Amino acid sequence: MSNPVLIIGAGVAGMTAAVELADSGIKTILVERQRSVGGNALVLYKAFPTDDCFYCFEGNRWRPGIRKCFYRSALTDQPNITLKMNSEVDEISGSPGQFTVKLNVGPVYVHPKKCTLCGLCMEKSQAFFLLSPQCQPQAVMYDPEKADDGTKQAEEECPTKAINLSAQPTEETVQVSDIIIATGYHELQPVNMDEYYYGKHPNIITQLELAKIIDPNGQSGGVLVRPSDGKPAKRVMMVQCVGSRDENYYPYCSKICCIFALKHANILTQERDDIHVSVVYMDIRTYDRYERYYRDARNSGVEFVRGRVSLVNPREDGTLDITVYDSLLNKYLKFTVDLFVLSSALEPPQGTDKLIETLGIKSASGFVALADPASENEVVVGDHVYACGTALGPAEVPESVTQARAVVSKILQNRK
Repeated sequence: MSNPVLIIGAGVAGMTAAVELADSGIKTILVERQRSVGGNALVLYKAFPTDDCFYCFEGNRWRPGIRKCFYRSALTDQPNITLKMNSEVDEISGSPGQFTVKLNVGPVYVHPKKCTLCGLCMEKSQAFFLLSPQCQPQAVMYDPEKADDGTKQAEEECPTKAINLSAQPTEETVQVSDIIIATGYHELQPVNMDEYYYGKHPNIITQLELAKIIDPNGQSGGVLVRPSDGKPAKRVMMVQCVGSRDENYYPYCSKICCIFALKHANILTQERDDIHVSVVYMDIRTYDRYERYYRDARNSGVEFVRGRVSLVNPREDGTLDITVYDSLLNKYLKFTVDLFVLSSALEPPQGTDKLIETLGIKSASGFVALADPASENEVVVGDHVYACGTALGPAEVPESVTQARAVVSKILQNRK
């Protein structure tokens, strides 16, 4: 019997590969450093190009047209999938086709199969929480740093004995035949870009932070509010290419930032009441089918200013005075806004460089690079090593799913 396949990262690409390999009868070990699967998609609300709930993704190729949610994907019940949450790859050795991988597995404070989401522990202690109604595994999570007087009581009174506060991290060693890198992306936190004032004022946020605010499952119930005081925000300015196409940070275009921003601009102007949105840009890059987002934004009254932000001046009432140089009008414009949203660069997640070095594969702008860019093997990054989704660079969800399926196809072909 062949060794299982290791998948590093349980975002859209990693989950797609895991489910399809498992449905094909191949044992799979899915490793995720977070405590819930879904990656960035878990907080993105709506997905382009379909504008579906971002938790929804297409069923496998044997059931075309069927869509299902992350939390209904039976990921934790699939007998061919071993899910390792709160875990990371520590060492990789051996040879292609016979890798030996050491995993650092975090403590399991709440057993996901025993937890019934009764809510008793959350009533007893603030250390217990539900990350999202769509989180997978469907279980309460525990933060030991927030432990209080009710924590121990919650453990003792849990009706299914799902809580183990004395759980400890462990190490595991597994033998795998193939490795799939699906580590996703990280949104740049522009704390070092002084011109944008990020990190110095609560009402200056990134697009991912905006997504969390307007998510109906979020703390505000989807109401656009200012982080500083919780008051409704009516004037929003977005600025594109923050850290992207910038020789001081990342010279590449982050590909989906324009679409991401326009999606949010359309939600705010079409689904919320009396909100004005301005977008400061160098170029609007809405390729292929995404041109409609730009057209819809124009028709919805979104204001587009081609130029650069020159000055951000916070005011005592929580608003922000933004000075923008308009390159088309050749003059400076002044705006007063409630929220200043930065479309930050998509960068490789922490640990990518170590993984690349360990596997002896190539790098491209910090992301995983193809073994032979000139070939048709668009997901092969090494011998028995593959990558898909934003591990290869900024990508949209349909592209990530397609690449994951391509990886599955390669592995199935090699096992014939």
